[in-house]
Amino acid sequence: MAVLALALSACGWQLRGAPGGISLDGQVIQVVDEAGSSELRREVRRGIQGAGGQYTEGAADADWVLTLHGRGSSRDTASVGADGDVQDYRLTYTIDYSVAGGDGETRIQRTSLDAQRTFADPAGGADERRAREAELEEELRADAVRLLMLRLQALR
Repeated sequence: MAVLALALSACGWQLRGAPGGISLDGQVIQVVDEAGSSELRREVRRGIQGAGGQYTEGAADADWVLTLHGRGSSRDTASVGADGDVQDYRLTYTIDYSVAGGDGETRIQRTSLDAQRTFADPAGGADERRAREAELEEELRADAVRLLMLRLQALR
């Protein structure tokens, strides 16, 4: 077992949810929340701090200003069976954002990123589907924030 663990760690493999080598290397980041989502703002703050960045409330201290313009989720049909019933759904979580330097210079134009997941239609009907969607939305929000942290890392 130890040999397997050593071999996996040597090749760079990590458990899902591990930081994945994202490093913001002490960058001080202010988050402006125009999206109005406390869950997203909390997840972004955790992502910044988890990647070695510093979260700040004040623009004067910030190296970068991350503006969260909006967020959303949508569900559409991914596949339909021969009888016409939905078999799978695709859930998409989107973050609309931009990044400016502490000097006000645009570093990333307003853009969006998506995280998607396909899931089978649960047997329990609409209530089960809504519960599954809520669970997946939390996971997708975390995935989208990891993607955002990677984009911030590329700015260094």
